[in-house]
Amino acid sequence: MKKFFKGLIRRPVALISFITLIILYMTMFFCEFFSPYTPTDIFKDHSYHPPNLVFYSDRHGFGPQVRKYALINQITWEYAPLKGEYERVNFFARGPGYLFWGLFKTDIHFWGINAPYTENGRTWKEGGQNYPVFLFGADHLGRDLFSRVLYGSRISLTIGFLGTVISLTLAIILGGLAGYYGGKIDWFVMRFAEFFILIPGLYLILFLRSIFSRNMDSGQSFILITMILAFVAWPGRARVIRGMVHAIKREDFIAAAQLQGIPSLVIIFRQIIPQMTSILIIWVTLGIPGFILGETVLSYLGLGIIDPAVSWGVLINKDITSLGNLKNFPWFLIPGVFLLLTTLAFSFLGDLFRDILDPYFKERK
Repeated sequence: MKKFFKGLIRRPVALISFITLIILYMTMFFCEFFSPYTPTDIFKDHSYHPPNLVFYSDRHGFGPQVRKYALINQITWEYAPLKGEYERVNFFARGPGYLFWGLFKTDIHFWGINAPYTENGRTWKEGGQNYPVFLFGADHLGRDLFSRVLYGSRISLTIGFLGTVISLTLAIILGGLAGYYGGKIDWFVMRFAEFFILIPGLYLILFLRSIFSRNMDSGQSFILITMILAFVAWPGRARVIRGMVHAIKREDFIAAAQLQGIPSLVIIFRQIIPQMTSILIIWVTLGIPGFILGETVLSYLGLGIIDPAVSWGVLINKDITSLGNLKNFPWFLIPGVFLLLTTLAFSFLGDLFRDILDPYFKERK
């Protein structure tokens, strides 16, 4: 940890990446609090609304404010700002009710416009101080894109983490057993892994997903996608672990443990696997963005998470339909920007871990 924090100080890019990931995961855990609305809240007559958050106006001076717009063309969804029409953004504002971490019910959000619901519980009142705040604009149904990005990070980032953990667990168990015992176990595990390695990863993912029904709810799709991505990722890592275990088991301290009668599984997980901690940490930091991209591809192709559930892949699928669509509504690229930032942040952090855990690497002073 001392080397890690020294590396962060010496590498501004790694430090920025580390802070970015902390912010992403904090907003993921508390997305109900940080997002002003739920991902399914629809604002009528605000489809394709541009971002309207400003920080200065002649009316209110400095501070976060909402600028009001008027819809002037409902065919092209062209908006024009209303002169002098601003409303202040409130911190710790009231909004949609939610269970904070599933423990207690509240309707307090970090920021937003205080706006009560109408009698149906889901349609927001129009006019007055109830004009919505769109930090990243609105989608084709008038849903707040900022709230949808935050809620979408919960599925995308969770799939990335769980998929990496599952694939590494399979690789450690199967690769460790093959490398330690050798013989028939080694031959069977390696031939099984090589069979899947020969098939291009994307084709294998699409094939496995097409086997199962598309008529699944969000929870079933989440579990299925995670398992498919983990199943496709483990063979290559198992081969590397098998080779490392095969080399480490020849060391003297392993022979001493065997002479003491320590069970083989205890030797594998207590003495051999810790020797590979460096490469496992690197695989985690570089594997998570790969799983996130895998979920994005499946959702973009309509084989992943399905609306009304939201992930970054779903947002890209629903909003980025053509180049003309992006030209008229460029804020639809924001989910892709979040995806790119997350991938780069994990990559730069993985480079830092690789260097500080490499015994042959010397940091330049």
